[in-house]
Amino acid sequence: MKSKQKTTSNLHWWPWYGGWGMLVLLALCGTASYLSFFHLPPALTDSDLGRLPYAFNGARAWNTLVALDALGPKPVGSTANEIGAVKLLEREFTLINATKHAVQEVLYEKQITSGAYGINFFGSSMTSVYRNVQNLIVRLAGQEGVAGALMLNCHYDSVASSPGASDDCGSCAVMLEILRVLSRGSERPRHPIVFLFNGAEETPLQASHGFITQHRWAQEVRAFLNLESVGSGGKELLFQSGPQHPWLVEAYARAVRHPFAHAIGEEIFQSGFIPSDTDFRIFRDFGHIPGLDFAHIFNGYRYHTRYDSVEYLSPAVLQNTGDNVLSLVRLLTSGEYLERIAEGERSVGKSVFFDFLGLFFVNCSEKQAAIMNVLVAFLGLLVGYWSTLRNVGSQHWRAVTTESLIHGFCATLVGAGAAVGFNLGIAFLVDRLFQRSMAWFSTYTLTVGLYCLPAMALLFIAHREFHRLFQRKETPLPLSLAVKTRLTGVYLFWSVIMIGATIAGIRSAYVISVLLACMALIPLISEPYPWHFKSKIVSTVLSGIWLLLHTVALLWTTQFFHIFANIFIPIAGRSGANDNPDFLIATVTAACSLLVCSFMLPWINLLRNPYSSTIGTLMALFLVSLLLAIATPLGFAYREATQQQSPKVQRILAQHTLRQWYDSNGAVRTDDAGYLFRLWDRHNEATIREVIASDGGNAGSIFKPSEMGDCTSEVFCGLPASAVRFSSLWFAQPKSNHPDAVEMVKLSLESRNNTTTKDGSVVRSRLALNLTGSYQSSILVRPRRNVTLAAWNLTPVLPPQLTVGDNHKAYYVIITHGLPSQPLQLVLDLEQSATDVASAAQIPLVDISVTTNFWEYHEHFMPAFSKFIQSFPPWAHVVPSVSIVNLYSF
Repeated sequence: MKSKQKTTSNLHWWPWYGGWGMLVLLALCGTASYLSFFHLPPALTDSDLGRLPYAFNGARAWNTLVALDALGPKPVGSTANEIGAVKLLEREFTLINATKHAVQEVLYEKQITSGAYGINFFGSSMTSVYRNVQNLIVRLAGQEGVAGALMLNCHYDSVASSPGASDDCGSCAVMLEILRVLSRGSERPRHPIVFLFNGAEETPLQASHGFITQHRWAQEVRAFLNLESVGSGGKELLFQSGPQHPWLVEAYARAVRHPFAHAIGEEIFQSGFIPSDTDFRIFRDFGHIPGLDFAHIFNGYRYHTRYDSVEYLSPAVLQNTGDNVLSLVRLLTSGEYLERIAEGERSVGKSVFFDFLGLFFVNCSEKQAAIMNVLVAFLGLLVGYWSTLRNVGSQHWRAVTTESLIHGFCATLVGAGAAVGFNLGIAFLVDRLFQRSMAWFSTYTLTVGLYCLPAMALLFIAHREFHRLFQRKETPLPLSLAVKTRLTGVYLFWSVIMIGATIAGIRSAYVISVLLACMALIPLISEPYPWHFKSKIVSTVLSGIWLLLHTVALLWTTQFFHIFANIFIPIAGRSGANDNPDFLIATVTAACSLLVCSFMLPWINLLRNPYSSTIGTLMALFLVSLLLAIATPLGFAYREATQQQSPKVQRILAQHTLRQWYDSNGAVRTDDAGYLFRLWDRHNEATIREVIASDGGNAGSIFKPSEMGDCTSEVFCGLPASAVRFSSLWFAQPKSNHPDAVEMVKLSLESRNNTTTKDGSVVRSRLALNLTGSYQSSILVRPRRNVTLAAWNLTPVLPPQLTVGDNHKAYYVIITHGLPSQPLQLVLDLEQSATDVASAAQIPLVDISVTTNFWEYHEHFMPAFSKFIQSFPPWAHVVPSVSIVNLYSF
């Protein structure tokens, strides 16, 4: 009883509500770091033109964006893209040329380009063929005799059903305003600047390939800036650089006024977690040119939907991007950066770069960052360990080591495992038992309630229980000093992870390094000086510094929670139906919770009654969040757009599909039709089935491709390749509701020539086929058993086959037409053994599936299909189209 009384009256304890103070500080810092992403400079207006004639003017850029947005969706091949957008941009070029300064030379060319190349797109091997896609290119001349040009790139096309205000018309508006400002200068830039407005990026990445591999101006480009978007609003993030040209990031550091850049974004994007790609890849891989890739990442819910419009943007967004890019362009084109590259000087190495809430920017080489990581790790551990021994004496080093390893390192490790495990359990239950996965999709704060709060509670519990179970009854360390010693153990935990990441070449280790640097400064400032305890004023100042450094650390770490949440939460709406997205969010939030609050954890043992106060509060709020998620409309995953709330929509791709089987004479021998749905997210199938049922549909007519009778014999089940590559549903339709497609891409056999090798063992057959029809289409080529496709005329090297599971293999070709073009010839060289030829008689050599996709085809929809599309709820973003699949055997 005596020891209990002594413990309960410990002078080192904090009041029971002290933990609430920590949580309030955390919440305030999290709010501040979130708001920093949307703190934008006010846009300049028309009234500022006379005062600031050579500054980027957000109002002028906004007017251009409004005009592009008014054209509506602009998929490649549509009138809006190939005629409307081109005329609008050409009109702007004419006005710019008319108002340029006399010393400036502004040249314009329209490139209508065709080509083909092989590419692996998110694990799918394909051949990309483009025909008559358009690039609008403006060249602002540099000074005579100076080599090397800078290129700026945007794309003005959009996906079907989306106006593409942010992706990517806003970037084109920014580039136009930069061109306008620079063309009015009284002195030419040192280096020429190429402005590429490409008209086929969403198909994907085709027009940029046509420019970088075929246009003469591409030969002088030495670096590029690619302006993109995977969101809508906020600051633009520098998320890819180089490769192997750190001078570009150095220039960014010198020039940019409002930095927002993180090397961790580059590593995440290039890891394949993000289901998007940009023209950066084409310029890097086919042009071998270094560059910087920028994108708006916030509000990704609106990406590729009808809500990517000017209604959800502001001139301030364009002003922020324009200020940054214009400053960077001026620096790169006025100095010697591009000239050194033009002369063959090549920088190597990667950069570690980051900003702190937009206030300042840090950039260093990978080697410098690695050295800094090691120094921060060992210096912090040394100072933390020494500061404790300084107070208790070096003879107690075993007790200090035990406190650090057991109560600091091990408690944090066990707590981290418990937090992740608990979160994954909740994710499983919410999805399987309550069928309410993605509750956080429409309500951002539920991410905190469902996964952050329990993770924090488990971390606190781990430290509290380690204290209760393993605390020695006799120790030279008073409780407050024991807690400080345990912080050294937490420091060791993160140091091990950071050093391991550094050895593995993961540049994102800087995230931990900055946190540890803040924590290392606390003992460095407060411990070495014997005078610090003699003055209340000095003690107060040091306490303020302690609080300031913790606040900086919280601001630093909470921003990564917001970055990750804003990246991964919207992606859950387009990442597929097979995997439970709550697993990803649960894991990411547990890791972020550990990063944010790890240096708070040991302090739990200074609180009176932590279970009934701090830990109890966290678990109570978690239970409330869980109840809201599973039992109230707040946990419904989607919401429609209203005046009070922004949209969080469910994406649904509905293709009214006609399948036609052709005989050897080119006549249709049989056909059928259905609605084909790509399942974008976890709840797509449930929504579709519910709408079909409410529309009077027969549930027996709904199949997954693998359940269809012809899936084992036909090329990719006789459906477009996406139906097998991605989870899909097929809803069979009667003859009366077959889609009306006036024209389509057709395949015809022009000639067939057979030759035999000299030894007579192999028969080679050359098939010459014609593809007629200028629409977006895809081809699947599957050689028959014992037949090999040896070569074709599309690319010099035959790419790997697209392979899905064990049953589906075929060569996959996507074909995009911008302006109408002549028929495309497809030549296939097939080989088989002479023995097989003798036994096979007239059996075909190859099966070919040709799919024609009609986007923005509403005026040709069948009435039943139009009615069906309109029956979806308002929180669904439906992308309707017509697809014709023609199946041939030759």
